[in-house]
Amino acid sequence: MKTRIQTFLLLLAILLSSIPATAAAAGDQPKEPKLLLYQDIMMELLLPDIQNAVNDYYKQRLAENPLVYPYQIEILQAKRVNGGPGDRGFHFSITLETMPVLGPHITVGKDRMTFEISPLYPDKIKLITFKHLQTFELPPNMQELLKSTQGTP
Repeated sequence: MKTRIQTFLLLLAILLSSIPATAAAAGDQPKEPKLLLYQDIMMELLLPDIQNAVNDYYKQRLAENPLVYPYQIEILQAKRVNGGPGDRGFHFSITLETMPVLGPHITVGKDRMTFEISPLYPDKIKLITFKHLQTFELPPNMQELLKSTQGTP
């Protein structure tokens, strides 16, 4: 009987000692860097414009629109178009690269685009340049998604 009580108390002590540690661990999640947070917010806001630019380019080549995911976008440069030290102009230029995909993340190409974000534009965001950098070959089971390129230079 005494052994059972001791075993019970030992198990209870172990259980109770682990609860505060678990609760503290759950509440103490590491904080993400603010720069990464801001970049992800900006990509989420730009994503519809990025997707539209990609759709416009690939509609001549593919039967389906490839998808762009925010985590597949790399910001190459972001700057103020006007303004400088001490002058916070709100006209920005952002250059980025993305790798659109089809189906189960089959990369179809690599593209670079520059957008300007400004209160001067009715929709605030304007595509300035789009450059297709690289084309990737589709696997045999996705070849039917390629549009015929006969007659195009």
